Amino acid sequence: MRDTGIPYAEAGCCLEAHAGLAREALNYLVSVRGQDSATVKQEHFDHFMQAISTDAVFDPVALVDAMAARRLDATTVALRYVPEAARCLGERWLADQISFVDVTVCTERLHGVVRRVDELLDDPSKVLGPSALILVAEAEQHTLGAFVLALHLRAAGFSAVARIAPVASELTQVMASNRFDLALVSLGCTAALGSGAGLVRTLRLLSRGDLCIFVGGAIPVSDERLLAETGADRALRDVSALLAEYGACVAARELDRSARKAVSLRRKSVAKGDGVEA
Repeated sequence: MRDTGIPYAEAGCCLEAHAGLAREALNYLVSVRGQDSATVKQEHFDHFMQAISTDAVFDPVALVDAMAARRLDATTVALRYVPEAARCLGERWLADQISFVDVTVCTERLHGVVRRVDELLDDPSKVLGPSALILVAEAEQHTLGAFVLALHLRAAGFSAVARIAPVASELTQVMASNRFDLALVSLGCTAALGSGAGLVRTLRLLSRGDLCIFVGGAIPVSDERLLAETGADRALRDVSALLAEYGACVAARELDRSARKAVSLRRKSVAKGDGVEA
């Protein structure tokens, strides 16, 4: 199961964004500091940044091949060099070294690299783990992180589907045609909190409560507030913790299901006059 829905650039997209929204959006790109960047070598990174920043005609296939010639596999390029490039763009923009137009163009080129790597990783035989639905809430300005997350999950043996600000009808169709074990709602800014909560409610309704729902991202609020306002099962900030958190979520749901079943049996027994409800 793989359907990224990675969008292609539209002319002039986001070029008129207000500085405040742009700053909040860039905070999303520069916020992931927990990832290990030890494998990012400066020489290779400089070549990567030059390609996405200065090439008049950009070809993501050629760039991925050029990185492969440097003995960097496609997964490493997408999971290490793309996030590092996103952080670098954000830092340069915040330091007034590049314009927001430059950030927009370069970010779309990073999307192209991720799309290319996604094509190379398209191997259903390697899907061994759970299936995940990744949703980016409405009001987000950038979606690159969600697609890198999808690649992270696929590299770990998950199947993954990503959707950007889906309306209820689209989400209904996706849920009806696929079986998901977990859903991840990505929130990068406070403006998306309301729509994120709406996505969680819709997921609860469509899955009849039988779905582990995670919420996370770079949104600058505490995990406690995030869970309280969205109603998700767990807050997730670190992809490496997903497997453990998913296992704990499944175990908790099994206990809750067993408890509800026991209560139901007691009520049926009382209704038939076979016992007294405690």
